[in-house]
Amino acid sequence: MNMNDEAHHFLRDFQARVQPVSKAQSIARWNLETTGEEQYIEECERLEIELLKHYSDREVFVKVKDLRESMSDTTSHPDTARAIDIVYRDCAGHQMSQETIEELAKRGVQLDACYNQFRALFKGEKVADNVIDDCLKNETDSLLVEEAWRASKTISHFRGEGGSLAEVHQQIRELVKVRNRGANEVGFENYYQMSVELSELGLDWLFETLDALAEASDEPFNTFKTDLDGQLAQRFGCDTANLRPWHYGDRFFQTAPKAGRLNLDVVFEGRDLVDLTIKTFDALGLETRPIVDKSDLFPGDPKTSKKCQHAFCIGIDAPDDVRILCNVVDNHRWMGTMLHEFGHGVDSAGLSLELPYFFRRHAHTLTTEAIALMMERHCFNARWLQVVVGLSEKEAEQIQSQARAEFAVKHLIFTRWVLVMCNFERALYERPDEPDLDTLWWDLVEKYQGVTRPGPEHSEPDWASKIHLAGAPAYYQNYLLGEVFGAQLEDHIEKTFGPLALNRRAGEFLNNEMFANGARWPWRDLLRRLTGEDLKLEPFVAKLSG
Repeated sequence: MNMNDEAHHFLRDFQARVQPVSKAQSIARWNLETTGEEQYIEECERLEIELLKHYSDREVFVKVKDLRESMSDTTSHPDTARAIDIVYRDCAGHQMSQETIEELAKRGVQLDACYNQFRALFKGEKVADNVIDDCLKNETDSLLVEEAWRASKTISHFRGEGGSLAEVHQQIRELVKVRNRGANEVGFENYYQMSVELSELGLDWLFETLDALAEASDEPFNTFKTDLDGQLAQRFGCDTANLRPWHYGDRFFQTAPKAGRLNLDVVFEGRDLVDLTIKTFDALGLETRPIVDKSDLFPGDPKTSKKCQHAFCIGIDAPDDVRILCNVVDNHRWMGTMLHEFGHGVDSAGLSLELPYFFRRHAHTLTTEAIALMMERHCFNARWLQVVVGLSEKEAEQIQSQARAEFAVKHLIFTRWVLVMCNFERALYERPDEPDLDTLWWDLVEKYQGVTRPGPEHSEPDWASKIHLAGAPAYYQNYLLGEVFGAQLEDHIEKTFGPLALNRRAGEFLNNEMFANGARWPWRDLLRRLTGEDLKLEPFVAKLSG
């Protein structure tokens, strides 16, 4: 048996082991996120442990490592060599003890359940996140927005239903230590380093890139922030020196506050956001109805529902079964979120059925984030606002004329927020026992976002209210890298096919050249194939100054 045949035999056998368990685990995860029911917690734990057993199998890892080394020359059988490399990376990150694997699964599922179960106590009632977000965005009473902001942070001290677990911030620290223990067993200093290295980024490259984006955004952000603070002080009737985190429009200042900026909520009030989403992707030649049919898009009863309050896309068995969870209300935020999540959805649903199983995924999480973010920007396009939403030409042109500045604000604010998240998360994994992590969080917020902490002695684990630190470790950089990747890709599309919005030729290009190929190539190679160039920061940096 030659090396290529041996690799094919290995891949076929390994697929037969992991594919049915992966599908079952994804269904159990979906059921847990949509219902929050206890039975699915136990099922998720069991299936996740079963799946990780396959990837942690030492004999499998030794075999795939030998095959990878033997096929280092990828010119003869590039697809086989790529599939072997993907499985190698998947297995390498799980070469840890069975005890560690089981603890990771149990702690992770329990922590996810806590976030699903939590409802903030605001004005004497338990409320959904949408209520908190609406207050922070629209109210002008400082005491009221402070109450809403502080209520949202109490998730950090939540103990789960019945109060039998440790507080969420303590659970995160313990989970981080277990993740680190597993990474040590694999041969890495910590879990964050392991995740970044095995995901084809590289820790040094990542933080060099983040530092470059920090430098590029410093001046425009500081100019914008000075002007914003003046507007917010006027809105809340206070001095700029008295502005605090609750004045900035959302829980983390990761989006622009409602202060002298374009407000599109009135555009989407009373409209069917699902219908608008379907029409958007129809115009691109991308089918979304099968995704809609399998999805859970609206919030449950705020008093009884334990459904996840966030939004995500999941490939249960992509491309055949792709689902989206949202909590849609008729405003601009959720219109953007729908377009974003269905961007992920068409990316997954566009995978070719002829692809080998281990290619039926995105080239990288940053590449699918690029697509999602590109689709989200339809909200500001005049043609989309006319054709899909039904605004007049004058109304649509007015919105688009303001959109360039809006994009700059959006990119600036989000860049600075990602800098907080990435630098904090790296520190969290490097020193999870350090008591000063609470202080470090606010040091980074003040450094990168220019937001003053609640008080000079404030030392609360407010960082633990960000769900990604619990359930999506070492992920957040992919949002910003997705913006960088997407800016370069969108520039290429516009030069080649014209503007992306409602452009069937652009949709066909993405579907045929990117989505259909899944993970056939590493993300850098994919970008070169799509645009003819290596990744560059300039197209995104140009968007920071409007």
